[in-house]
Amino acid sequence: FRECGLSKGRGRMQVAKGVSRDELAGSMAGGTLIMPDISTGNVGQLAADLFIATMQMERVAFFDDEAVVPVIGADVDGVIRTGLELYRGGGGGFVLQQRAAVIGSQTAAFCDRITSWLHSSKFKVVLFLTSLPSSVRMDRQLADEQHQMSVMCSSEGSASHARVRELEWELLGGGGGGGDPP
Repeated sequence: FRECGLSKGRGRMQVAKGVSRDELAGSMAGGTLIMPDISTGNVGQLAADLFIATMQMERVAFFDDEAVVPVIGADVDGVIRTGLELYRGGGGGFVLQQRAAVIGSQTAAFCDRITSWLHSSKFKVVLFLTSLPSSVRMDRQLADEQHQMSVMCSSEGSASHARVRELEWELLGGGGGGGDPP
């Protein structure tokens, strides 16, 4: 791996040997990024790993960020894996697999760096995979089928909130104005 010029601040993205930094940057523009969150049951991470394996995605980069707990290990084939890696598949699909937690006191700075990278990478769509304990669901959601799409938005007037309404997705209680009516 070698350092990639897309880095900012105290985090660095390093590209895999044989991967052109310029070609990688060009392929991200207009693409789709899936990014799991470390959450209840690691559902997002497991879904991302399944997607990476099923789509036979290629690891093209990894992030070295002081906010991410430094973890390294080998998979079943003996390939070294790190805490935050970027995979690329066909058709403009990418997965930013996060296998290590962010240090609590550095969460805001990490989010700023990742957000900056997302903007500079010019992905057309960014999809976050996460899971929540059932205690955050509303009563009527607990009675529904298990296959649900629920989201949280930061503010009522945000662009993401408008998009959620447009897609007719369910807002979780406390997630920017959604929730059960009184």
